[in-house]
Amino acid sequence: MSDGEPAYLVPAVDKALRILELLSVDGREMGIVEIATATGWHKSTVQKLLVTLNHHGVVERDERTKRYSLGLALAELGRAALNKFDIRRTAKPVLQALVDLGGETATLAVLQGNRVVMIDKREPLIQIRVSPFIGTRYPATETSLGKALLAWLPEQQREALCRSAGLAARTPKSITDPALFREDLAATRERGYAEDIEEFQEGVSGVAAPIFSPSGQVVASLSVVGPTFRMSKSRMKKLGKLCQEQASELAGRLVP
Repeated sequence: MSDGEPAYLVPAVDKALRILELLSVDGREMGIVEIATATGWHKSTVQKLLVTLNHHGVVERDERTKRYSLGLALAELGRAALNKFDIRRTAKPVLQALVDLGGETATLAVLQGNRVVMIDKREPLIQIRVSPFIGTRYPATETSLGKALLAWLPEQQREALCRSAGLAARTPKSITDPALFREDLAATRERGYAEDIEEFQEGVSGVAAPIFSPSGQVVASLSVVGPTFRMSKSRMKKLGKLCQEQASELAGRLVP
């Protein structure tokens, strides 16, 4: 282990990333023997790693030359990473517009693993308001922010995330039945925004809409949240539509 290297590296992951670094030099193509020679690893080890990376689209194999190069999936991952970091800055005027138009707290969140991370917020200048902390992490199945992200994921990914995140009984109104939760996500897709009526915290309700990347993938969610006594059914619908409008506005500002 070299100086400054973490003590608990996963060898297979480390080797896979080193292969990607090799292939990243001037967009080169390399065969199994070349990579094995460059790394000093056994050819069978290199082959297994390349098969796995190829399966996930992060490397591509030329069937004619049997050589490997970086795959298109890396470009999509790179765009998602850039959007994640850029989106907070880009979203600031949108969050403020939500507060000005909706009169409640506006929040922005992204998905990390099976959890939702709140990365920014704006609050109204009123005494009684919801005031969440930036950086707070929630299971993806909880809050309108999480449901807005889950609802538009591919079905297989959505099901896997729901299983790993679980359905906790936070309040008497929490949805803990998987079948009912699926129905709720279906209703979310139909109306275009998610609802949370005291499911995560008693006395607090909110709505959230998905934000899509230029390639059509859901990358974040935008919400309005407030005390339940101010969130009537008609106001929830109005705020939901407002979230949709501002989420669409924000999506249009993201870099392709």
